[in-house]
Amino acid sequence: MQFATTLGLMGLHLVLAPVACVHVLLNKRQPSAAALWFVIVAALPFFGPLSYWFFGINRIARKARRRIKPGALQDAGPIQVPAELEPLRRVGDAIARYPLVNGNKVDPLVNGDEAYPAMLAAIESARQSLGIVSYIFDEDDVSERFATALRDAASRGVQVRVLVDGIGAWGLGPRLRRTLMATGGRVAAFWPQGRFLKHPSLNLRNHRKILVADGRVGFTGGLNVSARHVTQEGDKYPRSSDIHFRLEGPVVQHLSAAFADDWELATGEVLRGLPWFPALKTAGDVVARGIASGPDRTLGRLHSLLLGALRTARTRVDLMSPYFIPDQAILEALRTASRSGVRVRLLLPRRADHRFMYRAARAYLWELVEAGVEVYEVLPEFVHAKLAVVDGKWVMFGSSNLDARSFRLNFEFNVEAYSETLVKRVYEYLNHYRAKAERVTLRSLKAEHVTVRLRNAFIKLFSPYL
Repeated sequence: MQFATTLGLMGLHLVLAPVACVHVLLNKRQPSAAALWFVIVAALPFFGPLSYWFFGINRIARKARRRIKPGALQDAGPIQVPAELEPLRRVGDAIARYPLVNGNKVDPLVNGDEAYPAMLAAIESARQSLGIVSYIFDEDDVSERFATALRDAASRGVQVRVLVDGIGAWGLGPRLRRTLMATGGRVAAFWPQGRFLKHPSLNLRNHRKILVADGRVGFTGGLNVSARHVTQEGDKYPRSSDIHFRLEGPVVQHLSAAFADDWELATGEVLRGLPWFPALKTAGDVVARGIASGPDRTLGRLHSLLLGALRTARTRVDLMSPYFIPDQAILEALRTASRSGVRVRLLLPRRADHRFMYRAARAYLWELVEAGVEVYEVLPEFVHAKLAVVDGKWVMFGSSNLDARSFRLNFEFNVEAYSETLVKRVYEYLNHYRAKAERVTLRSLKAEHVTVRLRNAFIKLFSPYL
């Protein structure tokens, strides 16, 4: 019986493996990813093709629904950006779904200590609609405060829609759904219709962090809903330091549209009308644009914009990310920028919540340090912020890390903004952590034991899927 089963599995493998290999050749853009799948399919009889079916195939494809109507945004005059950054603007115009818009106000909020009170105030003041998407919605005192505020909003007639990722917020959905449904709100897990067999997308996650109140006030950045982002009694730092942003003005409609797209994909419900998309007036002087990216028709947008930023920079580039797993294009752009005279500084945490991510990142650093890139590791806390700043005049913030997962697999949302005033405030955050960071040198990298370097290099082989 056992021999017959083994023979049957081998026969099935001989049928499935060629089909999987053909699909890999036709659909995988990166040779390294295609080669890795070839090895997995060939080396693991039956289970190799099965793994590719569950983890290797992107089944998401959706058409963008036009949600922002012409005339919905008040005309604030022609869009102007610094002349030296005009090439970067053209890159954004070419890849982004939404246009650059004038008249925005953008305020940085450091950690949950500043961000959560502002977000809860927006929820409590909402009268028509509330949309929130979060990768993590922990079960703790912070999430309970949010859940209470959302229930109260639904009780007073606000349309409340909460979307949580099916992996990042595992187990939360049923509990929060029951409490919100009782008051008229809705909670959904980000998992396209058809569920497991039609869409076994354990590798495709909604990593966005968006809150929009009445379609007029928006929040986005790196913070999930979790007590780990708040300074606890007796602690000097939050367990996970981060930065979030409060937005007003026309750019908020970009946040609303991204949330509505995700909600429709997860539930089939279409959010439209003035409660979600009111006419917006100018609120400040920041030129900004929201950029949604994911494994659908928006694939690679943030990757392309970052490359455009690195190639446009003339004096300085500052990057901060909790995870650093770059592809060859990003690596080469960083090295080239540094060698051309641009001061490139990369700020990473030494303390990581996933040690294998830190170890993989270490395997890339020598290439950058050798090319003159300044790499700093923050101590002692874990910094979860994601920031990119170019020439003191352009900043990008949001949910996207500097890794292959964010660029290719996750649904992410970032905002690019042209504003020297905003950049100065972001620099305050960056400089705070740079002041207590240690610089990585070739000497310190070479001082690592050979077994450590071998381990890091081995983990690096799996970079496309970390």
